[in-house]
Amino acid sequence: MKKHEKTLFEVNTILEKVSTILDAERSTLFLLNEKESTLDSIVAQGVENVIISVPKNSGIVWDSFNKAAPVIENNVQTNKHFNNKFDNKLQFLTKSVVCVPVFNDKEEVVGILQCLNKKTGEFKPKDIRVLNSFSAAIQLIIKNSELYYASEHLKNNFSSLLEVFKVVSSELNLNKLIPLIMNKAAEITNADRSSLFLVDEETDELWTIFAKGLENNVVRTNKGIVASVAKSKKALIVNDPYSHPDFNPAVDKKTGYTTRSILSVPVFNSENEVLGVIQSINKHKGAFDQEDLDILTGFASQIKIAIENAKLFDQIQGMKNYLNILVQNLDNGIITIDNSLKIKTANNQFYKIFDVNEASSIIDKKINEIAFFDNAIKELCLETLISGKKSYQENFELHISETKSITFNISILPMKDVKDNNVGVILVFNDLTKEKRIQSNLSRYIPQHLVNEVMNRDNLSALKGKYSKCSILFSDIRNFTTLTEKIGAIEIVKLLNNYFEAMISLVYKYDGILDKFIGDAIMSVFGIPYANISDSKNAVNCALEMLGILKNLNEENKLSPNIHIGLGISTGNVVSGNIGSEKRFEYTVIGDSVNLAARLESATKTYNIDLLICEQTYDEIKDEFYCRQIDTIYVKGKQFPVNIFTVIKSKKEKLTEEEITFNTAFSKGLACYKQEDYKTATTYFLTAKKINQEDGPTSVFIEKCTSFLVEPGNVQC
Repeated sequence: MKKHEKTLFEVNTILEKVSTILDAERSTLFLLNEKESTLDSIVAQGVENVIISVPKNSGIVWDSFNKAAPVIENNVQTNKHFNNKFDNKLQFLTKSVVCVPVFNDKEEVVGILQCLNKKTGEFKPKDIRVLNSFSAAIQLIIKNSELYYASEHLKNNFSSLLEVFKVVSSELNLNKLIPLIMNKAAEITNADRSSLFLVDEETDELWTIFAKGLENNVVRTNKGIVASVAKSKKALIVNDPYSHPDFNPAVDKKTGYTTRSILSVPVFNSENEVLGVIQSINKHKGAFDQEDLDILTGFASQIKIAIENAKLFDQIQGMKNYLNILVQNLDNGIITIDNSLKIKTANNQFYKIFDVNEASSIIDKKINEIAFFDNAIKELCLETLISGKKSYQENFELHISETKSITFNISILPMKDVKDNNVGVILVFNDLTKEKRIQSNLSRYIPQHLVNEVMNRDNLSALKGKYSKCSILFSDIRNFTTLTEKIGAIEIVKLLNNYFEAMISLVYKYDGILDKFIGDAIMSVFGIPYANISDSKNAVNCALEMLGILKNLNEENKLSPNIHIGLGISTGNVVSGNIGSEKRFEYTVIGDSVNLAARLESATKTYNIDLLICEQTYDEIKDEFYCRQIDTIYVKGKQFPVNIFTVIKSKKEKLTEEEITFNTAFSKGLACYKQEDYKTATTYFLTAKKINQEDGPTSVFIEKCTSFLVEPGNVQC
């Protein structure tokens, strides 16, 4: 085998570049020695003036040669084909190897291109693709196991391919890549110009992404030799185009250019579909031949890699830009944190939520260095980093400053690399501050349960009426008009606000809801929307505590007139839901029990008593409260008379002897009154009066009995 010194130098240079690109310790080119049936090293890096001759079927190089296929072995010491004889001889330790076969123009294996010992990591399939690119170039200089690229021309060709390969490996911008590749293609094929047509799948046309000599003019066509090559998927050499049936002279006529020869090669994607066609036009000397075709085919493979890499990069970049725009415009605040708990990115909403100036730069600061982040968030991040599982916490509250607090739901999501290792976390902050403020403000106007419905429903008309049992409490300030005349408007507003604040707090304390204010009156409901066995008891407890709190308020506001109230409680079935039109709703309860509660509150004025309850309320609370019947009355809208009661106090306290005597006398007087024995009734009522001079109902019945005795029929029972 003839070995030219300059040729060997060039081969060695190529192998050095191969080792550099693959990050390998050394590379070797073996060629088949048919006479000796060995694979002999033509150039072996790291070994000077020594030919490594590998016997037939020995070693990994022969395994690759026999298979006519690439081989990767990252642990050669365990490979059955490995022969450590050469390691011992050359005092070298082989750890990993990648081999690709080298073919001649008859597609026969004539050699092996081998790289040893990846410096960082392991050899991977992409390294095979790199070696195959060099193998394709080496194929041009090998024929029948002889090295034949001694000529300067082929040396330059290979160097150009190497230059193109390096650029393709590092550059993802097609606008920079295509001109470089195409100009080199024209240079190596000794052509006047070159062009690259891409397939437009929508129009089924080919268009020039690059055409040397046409400047910025774009040619679109579905005719001509370029279309024929794209359709047949076969390369074509045409050295007399005007005699070829597929040639389209329209472009020549349009540009004034004369095409004398064309070399066309299809460019395929990874699915063997045609991406486009690369052409060299008008060879300067002679005609295009097979050598030119082989060179341009090598360039076509680089074009394929460039286009696919660029498309993938564009897709990734496009998705990255899309996600970045999406993240920046989300209503949620988002930050990413690496394994060291340093903040790496933050979107605009995060800065807005936490009132952080972007110029202050929180990037690359540890999360515990951010003043408003407490230790709980750090612990949540660490937990997700360790476990790799997402976590979620609702209603998380942080004090940003002395004057500002925010409430949010927080999601902590793991970030993983391609090997599924945890590399950081993503924190998503759903700011609830505004929502909480709205809920708080709404609750001042409508019941809390309704606030939740309003916040969570799209269609409020869906809040239809519901039939249920509850207790209704009416309270009203006595002689309010007179009260407003005694003090000014500012004072009356202040007085009312204090009064309402105390009363409404008690309603909420006993699980009631504020239905509405009616002037100075309060309507509250117990048992809506969710009924409870203690609804009537809660209503009575609330009423009694209202009277107690009111007494304290009057004592505290000695400079203001005393407030006196009357309370009425009824229990029964009502209809609850939205009442009104599509444009204006009011959530309330309606029914006889509501009307009865209002009548009872009004009747407290008649009987000069603070609290009246209906019979159903009495039946439900009599085991826990001392009560006395006040009267039996007719109520508007009711067919039958209604027994009404007042509540004395809880049975947790004992009645005094005086209270027992008073209640007995009043009850006997009421019984006689109902039997129309007004004289005896008067006696009992007078007895009760002596015990409790302040009792309103007693005075009312004494007056009724006296009037009836004087003028029978004057009083209706």
